[in-house]
Amino acid sequence: MTSPFGRWTIDTTTRRAHSDGVSKTLSPRAVRLAIELAHAAGAVCTRAELLDRVWPDVFVSDESLSQVVTELRRKLGAELIETIPRTGYRLTTTPPCPVVQDTDPAPFDPGFDLEAHALCLEARREVVRCGRGSIERADALTEEAVSLAPNCASVRAERAIALVRRHTYWSEGRHRLEEALQNAQRALELDPTLALAHSALGYTATIAGQWQAAERAHRAALARETRDPVILHNAAWYLMSRGRIGAAVTYFEQVGDQEPQNVKGYLIAAQLAAGFDTARARRNAEQGLRRAELRLAVDPVDPRALSASASLMALLGEPLAAANTLDQVDVTESSQAIYHAAAWSRIGETERARRLLEELFDHGWRDTYWLDAEPGFAPLRGDRRFQQMRQSLVAA
Repeated sequence: MTSPFGRWTIDTTTRRAHSDGVSKTLSPRAVRLAIELAHAAGAVCTRAELLDRVWPDVFVSDESLSQVVTELRRKLGAELIETIPRTGYRLTTTPPCPVVQDTDPAPFDPGFDLEAHALCLEARREVVRCGRGSIERADALTEEAVSLAPNCASVRAERAIALVRRHTYWSEGRHRLEEALQNAQRALELDPTLALAHSALGYTATIAGQWQAAERAHRAALARETRDPVILHNAAWYLMSRGRIGAAVTYFEQVGDQEPQNVKGYLIAAQLAAGFDTARARRNAEQGLRRAELRLAVDPVDPRALSASASLMALLGEPLAAANTLDQVDVTESSQAIYHAAAWSRIGETERARRLLEELFDHGWRDTYWLDAEPGFAPLRGDRRFQQMRQSLVAA
């Protein structure tokens, strides 16, 4: 089968493009993208549409689409594909005329409030600090932000994400997913184009186990925004929850790259990679330790940095150093105890790991996905008490 693409004819069987005696070989994705653009006959194809059609069964980032567009331009001619800013691409058979860009600012969200936005930024910082009471404070901060700006889409999205965290890690028996869902849906009503709103919906659906809805929402979020560490984190958690660990590790590494003040991205990437790629786990662990050292240089008693250091040293095979550091950090009434539990388990202190898990579960910690994905819990998986604890989470 052949398909016209500008002055080229593409043989979809051999993946060869021909024009005036010149022949070029294309990748399978480039062929599919060329067909989609050709079928549109000059109409604009949005990025989301192209991601759905060229990668129908695979979760990929916007960067994958950009790479295939680059391949077609490099091999068949840069003038054939026109970029429509903030929208997508279209096929053109002649070089596009220069366009004078509108210098007016982007559309303004009438519900935006500076003080509410500041509260949401502080809520994000609380999650990065991850000390005692941080999840509760993030919950309270976003609640106050909504009271100031109830019709701001980004505030509603931040509120939904904070509620999912509160529900999953420190609920004290309260179910918060319904409220999270309401806020995510309200954010999308206010601004259907907001990537963070789609991400909030995807995060909520992930924790609720609604996999198709979660996949659609995360794809929609990443089709619009690929640099926000919160959006990357939420997509990574979905991938991990579905057992797609390799892709999840890549996203957590990107979280580390995009959020220099946070050690969590590299920490989780190292922990998950330990189950299938020890060299990659080591690289991420060493990067995470460097990040933790920078934080400790500013605050020598930073609980998040100390806790991460201990977990990473345990992963790197330094049990004595890990144990000494673990003993320095009080994780009582902190969701950070989950990382300590994994570290104690990894260095053979299973009883201490069990006690920490029991305390977490008493406060409403619900994330069975992490229990299953974290290789550090392997020594506990045959333990009857651990199995009972995990089963109680599933039943809840």
